[in-house]
Amino acid sequence: MTPARDYLEKCKGLIEAVSLQEDLISQAAELFSRSILAGRLVHIFGSGHSRIPVEEMWPRYGSFPGFHPIVELSLTYHNQVVGANG
Repeated sequence: MTPARDYLEKCKGLIEAVSLQEDLISQAAELFSRSILAGRLVHIFGSGHSRIPVEEMWPRYGSFPGFHPIVELSLTYHNQVVGANG
């Protein structure tokens, strides 16, 4: 198997793993939408690289209203341990 074929097969496996969670993802989306429509917030958190999708929900032009990203700079790898947050 070539490296390219191996990569594509692993991608297929990841897509299949997500597809198997479709019902649960839909349930979570329903809970999120009900909270937002009721005037409440959906709090989201991530540290390290899992912070990236959280930052995508940050209030800005084109963002998703109703989501409240919880971000802490000192929990990322973008900041030294010492200093203002350390």
